Amino acid sequence: MTTLPISVLVPTCNSAALLPAHLDSMQEWAELVEEIVVVDSFSNDGTLDLLKARLRHRNLRFFDHPRGLYQSWNFGVQQLRGKYAYISTTGDTTTGEGLKHLAAAAGELNADVVISRPEFFNPDGQRAPGRRWPIHNLLEWRPMTRPTRVEPWHVFLLATLDVPEGILGSSASNLYRTQTLQRYPFPTNFSHAGDTAWGIRHAFHISLAVTPEVFSRFMLHPSTIKLEGEEKKSLASRMFDLAREAVDEFQGQPSGGPVPDSARPLLHELPAELQKLREVQDRYDKVRHQPWPWILRPTAWRARLARNHQRAVVGETKARICKAFGFAAEQPLWTTRDT
Repeated sequence: MTTLPISVLVPTCNSAALLPAHLDSMQEWAELVEEIVVVDSFSNDGTLDLLKARLRHRNLRFFDHPRGLYQSWNFGVQQLRGKYAYISTTGDTTTGEGLKHLAAAAGELNADVVISRPEFFNPDGQRAPGRRWPIHNLLEWRPMTRPTRVEPWHVFLLATLDVPEGILGSSASNLYRTQTLQRYPFPTNFSHAGDTAWGIRHAFHISLAVTPEVFSRFMLHPSTIKLEGEEKKSLASRMFDLAREAVDEFQGQPSGGPVPDSARPLLHELPAELQKLREVQDRYDKVRHQPWPWILRPTAWRARLARNHQRAVVGETKARICKAFGFAAEQPLWTTRDT
């Protein structure tokens, strides 16, 4: 049996309720991978005992690390020895054929990251239709039949257009080059959106590929932190700052090639325009949800007009960026229902 050059990281923290099913899914492909590394954040619900009793692999190592989602991920990644890293988050599953496919695509395309779209499920095992991530939009804008490299500037657009959602989606659907993650660890100050922040910050540093294949499942955990109000606004604002920082720093590294002079100010301008769009969208949402029918209120119509104007500004900025790189702008820009 051929061993895949993949190190699997299993981060856990009081995951005992989800582990039995997760370990069952891992049994399908455990012997295919090079090693499995468990990083447990001092669980007190029997997680570690369950892992040690049921998880088997010829190269299995256990580590403890203080709590902190991406802090634990980053620590675990530093322990990995394989060429590629797969992060097996508890409750989110993949298949052996999926791992083979990701590894083959990464090797063929010399990609630092290969991303895929998952199927969404509720904790009761029922499909959750209608849920979308930026990768679903990408595959609609740019239909493909096989794994394909995505230009770094396009990765940047996809990473910023849907903040706080990110182009990486779930890391349990993706494969990373281990050295890349070791060089560029996940940001730890963006709540549960460190994946999104990583995609923005390093869009110009990495080579990213997308596969149209679907072989993973993502569980919509009820305990997942959902930011609202000012916390959500603050997170988005910091991500847009991060996007400007990424553009300012980029000087045409080999992974992305040079950025045309006409594109650089537009790339820097895009996060500010997106932030304005988020602000006018929030104002519009607030007036729409007031008791009196919004269509009878002038303030709602003014808010809608401002939102639509800013959408057009963002759309024009994106189109100019695409033109500067010699590509036509993909449509549609927006996937949310317009009213």
